[in-house]
Amino acid sequence: MNDARPRVRVECLPKQLEFIRAQQDECGYSGAWGAGKSRALCLKAAMRASTPGAREWLVRRTLVSLRQTTIRTLIEPEGSLPPVLREGTYSHNKADRIIRLHSGGEIVYDGIEDSRQTSKSGQHKHGSMNVSGLNIDEVVELTESDYAWARSRVRMKIEGLPLQTNWASNPGPPSHFIANRFGLALGHQPMKGTFCVQTSAIDNFFLPQEYLDQLKTYTGLTYKRYVLGLWVGSDGLVYDKWDRSRHVIRRDGPWDRTIVCVDEGYTNPFVALLVRIDPLGRFHIEEECYHSQWVRDAKVGFIGRIAHEAEAVIVDPSAAELIAELRAAGLPVIEANNEVFGGIMRVQQRLECDIDGLPGLTVDTSCIETAREFETYEWKPGRDEPAKVNDHVMDAIRYGVAYIDRASFAGVSVAQLGGVATINDDEDLGWSTWG
Repeated sequence: MNDARPRVRVECLPKQLEFIRAQQDECGYSGAWGAGKSRALCLKAAMRASTPGAREWLVRRTLVSLRQTTIRTLIEPEGSLPPVLREGTYSHNKADRIIRLHSGGEIVYDGIEDSRQTSKSGQHKHGSMNVSGLNIDEVVELTESDYAWARSRVRMKIEGLPLQTNWASNPGPPSHFIANRFGLALGHQPMKGTFCVQTSAIDNFFLPQEYLDQLKTYTGLTYKRYVLGLWVGSDGLVYDKWDRSRHVIRRDGPWDRTIVCVDEGYTNPFVALLVRIDPLGRFHIEEECYHSQWVRDAKVGFIGRIAHEAEAVIVDPSAAELIAELRAAGLPVIEANNEVFGGIMRVQQRLECDIDGLPGLTVDTSCIETAREFETYEWKPGRDEPAKVNDHVMDAIRYGVAYIDRASFAGVSVAQLGGVATINDDEDLGWSTWG
């Protein structure tokens, strides 16, 4: 069959070309700053959309960020680089967010958050849309649910065009589902049908030498993630002593004590942790519950199931209604000590301290949300407080450690914890209701 489509010469990096040519079901382009990620994704989406009848879906977490970055790469020049789509080769319906290629198919673009909005009828905005391919910029911003839902739209078969999901992204934490799915960190093996090109800023020979010299001034985790392109923890981690290879293990006891630690939530996740304590006082988180939009009966039922051996159920002190219902169910409820910095110090000490060859705190391999939060719980930039993100398990662990340790940490230096200020004995922290 003769292909009458016009031929366009484009310049790209060797690794960009490897990504564009990849034919696996799911293909990723993981790179650091300046590694040409968005351009690689736009090139592949445009080449696929040049097939007549193709409908390629181009998305990012939000429509605003997609328009500010990816769409500009697609249709506007970047310095000396021309736009991916040449002017005059397409029409752009901004209202419907559709770019139609004159000699081929179309690119439909949107934000995942906007796409997953439900109408009054309960139907997703794009619930019935079929596409020939999915193209995600900054996939690290998506949840696993977002990714699965978007992939379910890829079902429109076009002759000569494989059904594909393609993505580009900066590296994220090693616990991210993409790192697991594509074998990018911590010894993970890629799932069948996946393929990822990993590239660093140094691989982009189009970058000015001045920019590369500037990147060389970065050190530590920033350099590893954003210059070398590795899937490692970011700077500013609260628990920078956390090491999955040491702290995530299976343990069988023997156990001296059992407690349950609870952080209340509905829109935010509800967390309940079954914690075992061995004869040397080491913590082991054996089981986790991490769910949003659970009704109170479900929470009480779950806690009742795992707490039959527990000496105490330590609960977020602001969760008055849950505490009352747990007590009514006959459970040994204790309102938690919610001191933030003292609690963080207690947990940090357990991560650092090896007792008999084991850390003072370990996590079972089944507790994936607990491990993920340890690897993503960060300080606010330039602030002496942790960000209220990825903190639900972290709060529950603080409650349990404070209950067992029963220690006073007045006068904790935030500098010891990676922060920038010092909390004195007589300062009012003002965070007694953090939950």
